[in-house]
Amino acid sequence: MSCRATAFHLLAVLCLLQTLTASPRTNYAAIIRAVAEVTQAEVDRGAISGVTIALVDDQQTVFVRGFGFADKKRRRPANADTVYRAGSISKLFTAMAAMQLVERGRLDIDKPVTAFLPDFYITNPFGEAMTLRQLMCHRSGMVRESPVGSYFDDTEPGVARTVASLSSCVLVHPPGTRTKYSNSGVTIVGHTIERVTGLPFEVYAQRHLLNPLGMTNSAFMRTPGIRRNLASGYLPVAQLDGTFRETTAPVFELGTLPAGNLYTTAEDLARFLQAFFRGGGSVVRADTLAEMFTPQLTSDTNGFGLGFNVGHFRGRKTVSHTGAVYGFTSSLAAMPAEKLGVIVLCNDDLAVGPVRKLSDFALGLILGEAPDASGESRGEGTSIDLAAFTGDYESQSFWGRIEIQNGKLMLNCSGQQLALEPSGPLRFEANGRIAHRWAVTFERDTNGHITTFTAPGQKFQRVDPAKVPLPPPAWKALVGSYGPGFIPLIVSIKHGHLYAMTENEFDYRLTPVNQWVYKMPPGLYTDEQLVFQPDRQGRVHTAVLANMPLRRR
Repeated sequence: MSCRATAFHLLAVLCLLQTLTASPRTNYAAIIRAVAEVTQAEVDRGAISGVTIALVDDQQTVFVRGFGFADKKRRRPANADTVYRAGSISKLFTAMAAMQLVERGRLDIDKPVTAFLPDFYITNPFGEAMTLRQLMCHRSGMVRESPVGSYFDDTEPGVARTVASLSSCVLVHPPGTRTKYSNSGVTIVGHTIERVTGLPFEVYAQRHLLNPLGMTNSAFMRTPGIRRNLASGYLPVAQLDGTFRETTAPVFELGTLPAGNLYTTAEDLARFLQAFFRGGGSVVRADTLAEMFTPQLTSDTNGFGLGFNVGHFRGRKTVSHTGAVYGFTSSLAAMPAEKLGVIVLCNDDLAVGPVRKLSDFALGLILGEAPDASGESRGEGTSIDLAAFTGDYESQSFWGRIEIQNGKLMLNCSGQQLALEPSGPLRFEANGRIAHRWAVTFERDTNGHITTFTAPGQKFQRVDPAKVPLPPPAWKALVGSYGPGFIPLIVSIKHGHLYAMTENEFDYRLTPVNQWVYKMPPGLYTDEQLVFQPDRQGRVHTAVLANMPLRRR
């Protein structure tokens, strides 16, 4: 898309926004045109391959449309009925299924899990037993993934074997004390539903949730209809040289099925939102829904409820969840009081930036508040010496490199490229595949030199090449690629530290515990470990990432 065409596009959108702010929520034709313009621009600039968006106003789906391609090779367009993998949006249905059984007196989410799964076992050095409530709000202390059926396991072992494999694991934190996101934890909830009802989770969900809600194009397993309309997912796979190579994502049923295996359409998720807006519809009571929409085991107003992520958008309470599964990124966001919601389903892996941009843009419009159509910030008119910011940096979790490309600053954050748009002399907003409007703030030392910057949750220090430590020679035996070809664990050395690329997302900085054991930093696997397993000759054959054994490639 040329600069001239982009400028024309933005002018057209800004004209539409003037109409929208004058008459909020009464002119959906103008809202639809604006959303379509911005979404098509994301497709045209190559940020996303295909996407379907739905806008919901109480009991009306006011807009649902596909953009780009559901299958780029066959040039099959994305449509309103295109099926996507919804990833962790699945967790909302698992929590709702559990609460149905609570309403019927068949579950008590504050009893120990073993009251319903007497054969469940995990090493618990803390004494206090886990509950289903803690599992649903990610405060159980459970490991993120399971040894069998994990995100790295394409053998389709099923829910029972996945949960059983946790017997070799150890709780990371005392139950109820800290938030730690866990796919295995929600899978335990799903297995509990199976045991109590005598039905496979996917069958229970179909009969008692999806069918009653009219979600006729959704399922937790691939049916013939799902296969026929399923979009192809596109997966940038990390390479040993630090680049990414796009491939068509594999499709297999996750062992953590209740936590991430839902196949659905934007139309069907719109029906799911409509059930919220009428107080739970036919699936749960209004008081149950209110409990699910309340942050659990915390006094904070933002946090995990039962399944739902509770937050705020421009001063309004939101309930939401995002999803990421091989080749797909998804977002569901709703404002219960206003009875408004937006669904964005995309067939690109970890396309968090563009999906968040589209969701926020559409949500602002249906509120009657016109956001910046470009998604970019504007500087304060101050001349900025870009060269002063360039160089290598490092934080507790990541490495960063800032360079000038085509007259703009670019941040490579542990493998992910982000464009930095100035919003002040030392303030920027970072946008890219992995991020939308990250606030990045730089600091100067007493001599006026840029020495640090902060990005969400991390402080980066400039790397002094003269002070980079020499890596231990033994680390050479650890460097390499492990695990499946579509989601490799890549171990490398940067700035004298050992790093591990996980889930085709970020390089994570490792802290040595001993020669073979390394602690993971804050991020996907906070407080878990990466353990290297050598043979008798000292040759490493396996890396065990947070209990998941990954063979050297």
